[in-house]
Amino acid sequence: MPIRNLNLSKAANTLFLILIVVLYQSLFSGLLTIHRISLDLPLLILVYVGLTRGPASGAIFGFLVGFLLDLYNPSFLGLGAFIKTCLGYLVGSFTDNLYLESNISKGVVIFLSLLLNDFAYYLFSSGFDLNYTFFVFLNYSLLSGLYTAFAGLAFLWFLQIRKAKEITT
Repeated sequence: MPIRNLNLSKAANTLFLILIVVLYQSLFSGLLTIHRISLDLPLLILVYVGLTRGPASGAIFGFLVGFLLDLYNPSFLGLGAFIKTCLGYLVGSFTDNLYLESNISKGVVIFLSLLLNDFAYYLFSSGFDLNYTFFVFLNYSLLSGLYTAFAGLAFLWFLQIRKAKEITT
């Protein structure tokens, strides 16, 4: 019985995270955008799921989130799902190496994940037009990656403080 409850809890948490991603993308993403530099909350949550739950969960969550985000732009339906599936698996593969390391290394993983995601997406969606890909990458992705990485570090710092308070009480 406890194993079933644990699996149900993981499924409920995953559905809750997907709901957060959909609500954020549809309602609140414009609020956290600064001069066309946006917070990539879906990718941030994908990296968190990959690092905390491993490669299989990261890949499944990446596919679900990528597919739901692809519905906003159906001309490239499946591209985001494919890229985020691969990224979720790749980040989840680093679970053993990075989970106990410092938050700075996790921030670097968030930053590099966003850069890899954006580079692959813009490269494929532009029909391998390198000029367009590098223009978007240099003008938007680098700053968006920094913004998302710092937001991720703040989130991880908050989790650390909360965990420390739970231990002391």
